[in-house]
Amino acid sequence: MLKHFVIFTFEKDFFKEEHYKEYCEAFAKIKNAFDGIKDVKIHKNCVDRPANMDLMIEMDLEDESVLGQYLNYPEHVRMGEKYNPHVTNRVSFDYKM
Repeated sequence: MLKHFVIFTFEKDFFKEEHYKEYCEAFAKIKNAFDGIKDVKIHKNCVDRPANMDLMIEMDLEDESVLGQYLNYPEHVRMGEKYNPHVTNRVSFDYKM
């Protein structure tokens, strides 16, 4: 099993509830498209502090091969094309469980 995290900061005042809902819907579709995605959680920051980021995606993947597959999946690509222009910081972290 592989634990995969991606954490984002967006442009000031950009990230709204509607964006959070779209991330939740998009990643539900992505999860349903791959047997190797065991769980997906989308978290939005609830404390306004300068060092905090806005959104965290937490995924449990069967193995590293699923990561490569999901990164190229059309829904993931669409979300990247829509939101990447508004991302000011992104951190990715993976570990084997």
